[in-house]
Amino acid sequence: MKDEFEIITHGAADYKMFVVNLLYRTPHVHKDFEICLLLEGAVRLTSREGRCECGSGSLWVTNPYESHELTAGEPATILSLQISPVFFKSVFPQMENIEFSSKPVPASGSALGELFFRTAAAYFRSEGPDALLCVGLIFLLFHRLLAELPHSRVTEKEKISQQKKADRIRALTEYIDSHYREKLLLTGLAGKMGLTMSYLSHFFKNSFGVSFQDYLTKIRCEKARQLLLLTDFSLLDISISCGFSDIKYFYKGFRRQFGCSPRQYRLHFEGGELSPQQKSLLSSQEVLPDSGGRALLEKYFPDLFRE
Repeated sequence: MKDEFEIITHGAADYKMFVVNLLYRTPHVHKDFEICLLLEGAVRLTSREGRCECGSGSLWVTNPYESHELTAGEPATILSLQISPVFFKSVFPQMENIEFSSKPVPASGSALGELFFRTAAAYFRSEGPDALLCVGLIFLLFHRLLAELPHSRVTEKEKISQQKKADRIRALTEYIDSHYREKLLLTGLAGKMGLTMSYLSHFFKNSFGVSFQDYLTKIRCEKARQLLLLTDFSLLDISISCGFSDIKYFYKGFRRQFGCSPRQYRLHFEGGELSPQQKSLLSSQEVLPDSGGRALLEKYFPDLFRE
């Protein structure tokens, strides 16, 4: 899962919208605000505020440098806006110190949801004055978010601390992603990072919402899921390839994460019992190109593209 920690640069515009089909997204952080609206399916959002079940039409905001994880039993479709706090600097510099609640709110059929869809339509049309319209709608969108969602202001000291925390999360995720096939112990990882095992254990739990061992198991099981669908490797070979010391731990971890055994998962796929969308989604997530995102939104909201 290379690049699970996102540092996204959008250039002069400082924002990007996209549609993503998603099965699983490991705990990760990025330096932007991210507004997500669930178009189809159901996901479990895990953040510093705990776990929340999100249904179709749910909207949530993730703050810069805030660790979060997304899990879907079946592929879920999400419309996302990622935007740098720098975008607001000339008009509302205080935005760099704003922190929203990450708890989802119902947006389908609401003024907030309609405004978000109008912003997306302007972004994906991206012709002539629509670029100006998109920028204006983003300001309106955040004005409404500040009016409707719980939020607080963080100090500069807290902000610097969050950035340092994000750097440590990045180092941890990159190391684990590169070495998950090997025997990994918290003591060894703490030593490599110059930290005590006790500190790293607490840091992991507070940052990712799970223990180090649980996170490592999640990564290994996701890698195994992809091998189950993409190869004809034996279950033993997959278990070894993904770093499990014993196949029984592979079975136990996989069942806990995906609700069935590795063998059952593969048989469902081979028997054609998975949805066509899931068959095409052999990796954890699939970001649609702009043309695909527009086509999908135009299908659901044709009137917005005729404005």
